[in-house]
Amino acid sequence: MLKKGLIQVYTGDGRQTHFPPMGLSLRAAGHHMRTHISCFLPHEWMDAADMATRLLQPYLVIEHVEAEGSPPNGNWNKTTIHKMRQSLKRSREALKGGEFDIVVLNGIIEICSQGIISFDDVVALMKEKPENVELVLTGPGANDEIIERADLVTEMVCQAAKERPQRGNEQDIIAPTEVVTGNGKGKTTYCLGKAMMMSCLGTRSTILQFIKSPRAYGEVKAIARLPHLEIKTMGEGFLDTHAAVPSKKHLGTARRAWEECLREVFSLQYGLIVMDEINIATYYGLVSAERVREVLFFKPEKLHLILSGRNAHLEVMEGASNVIEMREIKHPFKAGIKARKGIEF
Repeated sequence: MLKKGLIQVYTGDGRQTHFPPMGLSLRAAGHHMRTHISCFLPHEWMDAADMATRLLQPYLVIEHVEAEGSPPNGNWNKTTIHKMRQSLKRSREALKGGEFDIVVLNGIIEICSQGIISFDDVVALMKEKPENVELVLTGPGANDEIIERADLVTEMVCQAAKERPQRGNEQDIIAPTEVVTGNGKGKTTYCLGKAMMMSCLGTRSTILQFIKSPRAYGEVKAIARLPHLEIKTMGEGFLDTHAAVPSKKHLGTARRAWEECLREVFSLQYGLIVMDEINIATYYGLVSAERVREVLFFKPEKLHLILSGRNAHLEVMEGASNVIEMREIKHPFKAGIKARKGIEF
């Protein structure tokens, strides 16, 4: 149970999938905290979400509005609009019922922007939030009042993906490389969420954490329940960012972590590998950015790579298929709120 729950908002200017709430639910499940997610819009990960619910029960409940069609102009039929409003009602019940620690309204902000549900209804929900429940809202177009009332606001900005190389037919498209960077919150939970979704569709995946030290983080505990997902924490923890040069301990650990990463990348055992906080490692000189960029070009064609962490190296971003920047609009740490079990670790 959370002592203090906050209001998180993930917004942006597009309909990209907001994976951070999925990653947050995974981390929370490792500490036996329950998450309720309402998905107001159809998305390509619905089957994966259903599998995640089964694997992480009773700590994760995901509901989908069974929308009829997906009109680009937002002109949903009356039946779908009724279902969306009923989903908001169930979200309110989950928020106030006392059974859940985290309640996520995925896509709600876009639904409000289309006028299907009023922003006033969402603001009222924010006002009603119990002290010990985390409320997460996602979708493009958050208005000023929602941003003002939120404790944390991250804007997700996606650069247009480069055209992927192809070898003869559609099945031979080379898997993408993503860089997730920026000073906003949600980079690691984005990676956790996407890895969870891909693994639930049967893709063997692994998360390699370069900075975190081996501890019983929530994600480590929960991932043990997912048959196609692994995680390795290979760092030394706290990194002294004020030191002129990294310590020998951090350098040695980073070298071993990078060697392990190379073995995993070229093992041909995985469909997805996440290099969590690798961008921090390159920024502070623990790992060569040039070597990382080389891996982006020489990796197996079917391997999907995600590289996370703030201060991504320019050459690494230029070599990626897609760059996602998490821009900080509001951050609770600046208000003196410390890291919380099940939310930040």
